Amino acid sequence: MKTPFLTVFTLLFCMVYFPTISNLDPNNKNPKPIDKLNKSGLEFHVYDSEINTKYSEIPSAIFRNKLIMVSSKKIGGLGNGIDYNTKEPYTELFCLDIDAYGTAKNPLFFSRIINTKNNEGQVAFSPDEKTIYFTRSTRDNSLNYQLHKAVLEEGSNGNWVDELELAINNDNYSIENPHVSFDGTELYFSSNMPGTYGGYDLYVAHINPDGSLGSPLNLGPKINTRFDDNFPHLSKDGKKLFFSSKGHDAIGGHDVFVSSISEDIKTPRNLGNQVNSKFDEVAFMFTNDNQGFFSSNKKEGKGGFDMYRFKANVIYQQVQGVVVNEKNEPLINTTVVLFDIEGNEIERQTTGIDSFYSFKVKAYENYSIEVLKKGFQKFESTFSTYETDAIIYKEVLKLSSKVSIVDEK
Repeated sequence: MKTPFLTVFTLLFCMVYFPTISNLDPNNKNPKPIDKLNKSGLEFHVYDSEINTKYSEIPSAIFRNKLIMVSSKKIGGLGNGIDYNTKEPYTELFCLDIDAYGTAKNPLFFSRIINTKNNEGQVAFSPDEKTIYFTRSTRDNSLNYQLHKAVLEEGSNGNWVDELELAINNDNYSIENPHVSFDGTELYFSSNMPGTYGGYDLYVAHINPDGSLGSPLNLGPKINTRFDDNFPHLSKDGKKLFFSSKGHDAIGGHDVFVSSISEDIKTPRNLGNQVNSKFDEVAFMFTNDNQGFFSSNKKEGKGGFDMYRFKANVIYQQVQGVVVNEKNEPLINTTVVLFDIEGNEIERQTTGIDSFYSFKVKAYENYSIEVLKKGFQKFESTFSTYETDAIIYKEVLKLSSKVSIVDEK
């Protein structure tokens, strides 16, 4: 039977949370201060994008290793006029090169088939990049986006055919911010359709083999709030959902949050002050394992929404201690195994003469640990690395013999 890590272990010394910094450097007299708002388990470095203009630039998806961007700039664009609601030109899709540093450059018109004289919204692609899901609003109803699908013509260099509106659409509500899961089985999106907890909620729908969608499922009150929740984006392993929300105690406008979708505990966590501000941060997305983009309308920007690039470093912590018996004597040759929350083995160690064990773990994750030694009861427990100000958790694991003294008599 599994028991909580922090309550079952008998301590030979008091449990210590070392008050330190995720970037602790003993030679650094001015270490970087802790961002207490950031509970994502990632440390962010954010940079201005070189392609920003007086118009809005918002990242959307990756296609053939290029960034697809929604923008109201008119380089090679179609039509003219100003959207009454945004006070900017109608938006279109552009593609940009991404270099090894994660910088986007060379914006070019994406597709004269997908782009029209109307507003083109966010897009998403199937894993094989042969299907595109895209959103569009008409000039006379520019706040109401409808979801479309098209397929890439075989052997073509970007000729999208068989365009159709999906059955999920309705003139009375908007379908926005599509995002396809990395296994291609689900489409996430935001909508103000009837039944939401607030303005816009996040939904997921199963993608059928023909590309059509199943019935949308609201992600529920742990994710959605009475405010607007938008721009869903999954981590590549499918375990984390990043999204923008005006709820969850956002510090201003839309903040970017992360939530687990593979566990029962889905409480969203703020990405902190390096990403979020008192303004709106939207369209957060990864382009590879540790780089990506988002947009913000903060005052120091050049236009409506400016695009920023980021690098995200995993924050690592340590869980360590010793294994002992009931007499507090060290137990050598004991196997200690670390598992993730889904039961996948991460690492195992065998204690030496000092009976010491030590595992590197990620901040803001749930783990379990198992201790095995012949002649002793197997010990199992769970623990969480949810302390912002700590990087080392010290615990003594105390094993009980399989046969008690009373039984031996």
